[in-house]
Amino acid sequence: MKKILFWGCCFLFLWTGQGFAQDRMIITFKNGQVQVFDTGSILKVEFQSGQAAAAPAPQGTLGGLASFQSHNYRSHFIRHANFLGEITPVSSDLDRKDSTFRMVPGLADSRYVSFESVNYPGHYLRHQDFRLKLQKSDGSQLFRLDATFKMVPGLADGSWSSFESVNFPGHYIRHRNFHLYLEKGSDDLFRKDSTFRITPPNS
Repeated sequence: MKKILFWGCCFLFLWTGQGFAQDRMIITFKNGQVQVFDTGSILKVEFQSGQAAAAPAPQGTLGGLASFQSHNYRSHFIRHANFLGEITPVSSDLDRKDSTFRMVPGLADSRYVSFESVNYPGHYLRHQDFRLKLQKSDGSQLFRLDATFKMVPGLADGSWSSFESVNFPGHYIRHRNFHLYLEKGSDDLFRKDSTFRITPPNS
């Protein structure tokens, strides 16, 4: 597990499945821009002085395992069930596996992120007809776009994360009736439903 915190104007959490080593962290400040590199996980965070922080952007090969906790249902995690995206409590071994994903550079754009199932390698969370599904990559450009998300500060809590579609800007992964959808919205419930904490892997 790895965590990098900024206190004051913002703070961000970065996780990987490896250990945390302070001597692998490089912090630079240049032309009003702070950059944080962890050379072990190849993650990078950068933001302009006086502006809100950008969410961590995958650089190179990630491969770290993570789980994703719901902001407003703290016992529930993103998981796949019957190849559909859901949020449920986690108790059984199957729950733990279904709620663990490998965060990889975005299939359509390596600046962003895609989520590969740990127990169905080669299968990724993607949106289709605005429903989140777990499907095997068919290699098409549409699949790559549907399975790529921009990680941004959480809409309900900037210390958490939200995930914006790259091919439907302004649309975010959110839960509704415990099912995962790709939707657009602005009310308080939408912001909470679209906000998740990146945690160490359940499996």
